[in-house]
Amino acid sequence: MTPIRHRSFALLSLGFALLVGGLACAEVLPPDEADVMYKHYEGGGIKADGPAYLVRKSVTANAAVTASYEVDQVTGASIDSVVSGASPIREERKQKSLSAEYLSDRTTYSVAAISSVENDYDASTLNGSIAQTMFGDLTTVTMSASKGWDIITRRIKDPTAGVIRDPTFRARLDRRQWSVGISQVITRNLIMALNLEQNTSQGYEQNPYRSYRYVDPTNLGLGYSFAAEVYPTSRTSDAVALKAKYYLPWHAVISGGLKYYTDNWGIRGQTLDAGYAQPFWHDRFTADLTLRYYTQSAASFYADLFPHKDAQNYLARDRELSSLSTQSVSGMLTYELPPLAWRVIKRSTLSLSLEELFYRYRNFRNATYTTLPADLQPLYSNNAFNALLLAQFYY
Repeated sequence: MTPIRHRSFALLSLGFALLVGGLACAEVLPPDEADVMYKHYEGGGIKADGPAYLVRKSVTANAAVTASYEVDQVTGASIDSVVSGASPIREERKQKSLSAEYLSDRTTYSVAAISSVENDYDASTLNGSIAQTMFGDLTTVTMSASKGWDIITRRIKDPTAGVIRDPTFRARLDRRQWSVGISQVITRNLIMALNLEQNTSQGYEQNPYRSYRYVDPTNLGLGYSFAAEVYPTSRTSDAVALKAKYYLPWHAVISGGLKYYTDNWGIRGQTLDAGYAQPFWHDRFTADLTLRYYTQSAASFYADLFPHKDAQNYLARDRELSSLSTQSVSGMLTYELPPLAWRVIKRSTLSLSLEELFYRYRNFRNATYTTLPADLQPLYSNNAFNALLLAQFYY
């Protein structure tokens, strides 16, 4: 069961990319495309890498379908696993998606189905969206909704069969998401987008492997013990984001974004990002640089160390619910490949993206320092590295 960091903000970022990019093809569907990608992540004791593939094909002049498939191999042990004494993980995640688009005059209708399967987590999602251009194609309004069903299980060690799914544990999480966005051409060089999003979920919200810790004078070695986390069975979050792009006279682009997130667990999050893109060498290369800063407050039921066992109704020590900040710097270099011998390929690009992330936790301590009292253990921090190699072929 691999964690998804700041899911709402990732979805908002994707939504803005679609909104801003959609203006360039207001009354024309994107061209046919085939992508091959390899991605790698390493950080916090976890390594994940694997390929991804995407094919987009027009069925008629007004309709297109897209299919994608990706595989992640995840290995290692996060600090949560190390503290709880669990074995290092070795799992595989496979995700498949199928979507369709239909363009009618100035309106684009889209539907998609996504299925993700892990050793202990199966997720299914359906979503649909409507995008409408107006005012001479200077304005685009997009509305979308999605519904998801997740099945959570747990892996345990069996004396005879090895690692198996726990036959006594099976939980469900239902997810819903609504969003509305508007993008507007302000001037010939400036475009802006505003997006509002709400997420709700109901069911099993926590990770079945994580524990909270509490003061335990009877544990003379540590002074504290661990017990299974207890979460609320529902969550509602709201987010608003504003993004702008400005085209400079020398064919470069600067961009910036602000995002604000809040939920009924007491978390308040803010994201700032800034970017710069510059084509060079007869526009055969494009270099992109992005800086991002994220900060959040802790959930109301989070604590690094509780005063005693069952100190309150809900108890969590998940570091993603703590007070934290993240800084990241990423760069991408895209190369427009020369015309290929295959006439069916009209255009192709090759991109390399690298990202370094720095996570700093303000009230989550490194419990691997077992020789120190809990309140003297150092605050936990870690760095992570993302790499992505992408080849895109338009035909």
